[in-house]
Amino acid sequence: MNDSPAENFKSGFVTIIGRPNSGKSTILNYLVGNKISIVSPIPQTTRHQIRAILNIPGAQIVFVDTPGIHSFQDNLAGQLNSIAKASMDGCDLVLYVVDVSRKTGQEEEAIMDFLTNQRIRIVMAMNKIDLGDKHIEEYVKLWKDKLTLKNITSDPVIYYLPVSAKTGKNMDVLLQSLVENLPIQPSFYDDQTPTDFPLKFRIADSIREKLFLNLHKELPHSIAVEVEEIKEKARITYVRAIIYVNRPSQKKIVIGTKGEILKEAGSMARQDIERIIGRKVYLELWVKVVEDWQSKTRILKELGYCVE
Repeated sequence: MNDSPAENFKSGFVTIIGRPNSGKSTILNYLVGNKISIVSPIPQTTRHQIRAILNIPGAQIVFVDTPGIHSFQDNLAGQLNSIAKASMDGCDLVLYVVDVSRKTGQEEEAIMDFLTNQRIRIVMAMNKIDLGDKHIEEYVKLWKDKLTLKNITSDPVIYYLPVSAKTGKNMDVLLQSLVENLPIQPSFYDDQTPTDFPLKFRIADSIREKLFLNLHKELPHSIAVEVEEIKEKARITYVRAIIYVNRPSQKKIVIGTKGEILKEAGSMARQDIERIIGRKVYLELWVKVVEDWQSKTRILKELGYCVE
């Protein structure tokens, strides 16, 4: 922890929680002004617990972005839920992101049930008002009903804030509400550290994002990326990564006719990685078939998805 000269300096950990595709990563990237977490229109793109550090005058916020919490259970989904719930340990605030452009559902109820069992203050960001806000009252009512059902008389939600991470609407108010409710204490990181998320996972997430963008909805949950090697050379950084799929037919889809899908995704990812590390990159991608990799604990651990 770094000592801060400011007497009233505020710092703390803010965990971002929400169901898949609610806009958690978009909000994170907007607030920190730096692409830390991957963004795509496909749910379940964030598979790791990602820390991003925002330094502003008088405060440091350590955001913990998490996978969307799922109501279904398979081995991978179970690990993602465990990662999301483990992120609550030691945090000072929860930024609960809901997508008010769509109705509440089973996953939303599961998150609310989980959050109402925690003793922590919450800021509810009612995101995507640019797409419509007709479901705002539905979310507030569901939350209030949960509190009543559990005989909770003091609402842990400090603010209900309609926002749009896409247009920036009320995002300044959201940031101010978070800073206001952080404890007075020194910073945890120096002001030059944007994230403590390991480089190999940032690279893997970038590759996976570009595959999602090029494949659309064909294989969203059948793909994983493992960065096997990062080697610094004189004028370039060499990166070798493996893309895991379940079946040979999926391998063909990922590669594409004459390799165009893999080539385009690789080109886009290489540019992203160069921005991350600040130097030229040679990116080598291989596609490997591992049947039902989502249920294999050994592979999940290698990919960094398991919570011990």
